[in-house]
Amino acid sequence: MRSGAKRAAFIAVDVFIIVMVVLSGIFGIFEAAGTLWQSGARRFVYFTIDSNVLAALSALIALPFKFRRLIRGRPLPTPLLILDLTSTCAVTVTFLTVIFFLGPTLGFSAMYVGNSLWLHMICPLLCIASFVFDAESDKRIRIPYALFALLPVLVYGAVYFTEVIIVGGWRDFYGFNAGGLWYVSAVVMLAATFLIALGLRALENAVSGIRRKR
Repeated sequence: MRSGAKRAAFIAVDVFIIVMVVLSGIFGIFEAAGTLWQSGARRFVYFTIDSNVLAALSALIALPFKFRRLIRGRPLPTPLLILDLTSTCAVTVTFLTVIFFLGPTLGFSAMYVGNSLWLHMICPLLCIASFVFDAESDKRIRIPYALFALLPVLVYGAVYFTEVIIVGGWRDFYGFNAGGLWYVSAVVMLAATFLIALGLRALENAVSGIRRKR
């Protein structure tokens, strides 16, 4: 696929991600309480929702720059690549948490039905593909940039800790405080998130390097 056609195709992918996250939010307003998700604004207690919203916002912010790149050939700015890495890492955390933790404990059938299929699998995979194959960075994404990818997990983790451990306003729906070992979960999640960010960075740099050699 020629560069222009490929860039246009990934713009379409980004628009699709935005539309699907918005539609998921609209459908969620009318989704009955007691299902996998809570209804209405309470859905934002889940990292799945927050990470997908972040990915959609990142895609929305990127659109003008990607159209400019398509028309004028100007590369994407570094801050946008960092935002893209951060949001892609967040939805990848969601994707892998479902595969390795929530799916085995709560059942994969519940994880991939209705809106959950889009938010747990399809949107994260599209975000990963868009980041790895569409960034076309003229600058290598440096290791320190991966530290920004920790921010969504740190912020959400702080709120989750406050609500579950201190205030008691949320139930421990992720089971991160099982046996009172919340601090182990915190270390594991932060370490895993950083490794995921490094992995995404390595993939994007490798693909960009291959393109530069052609």
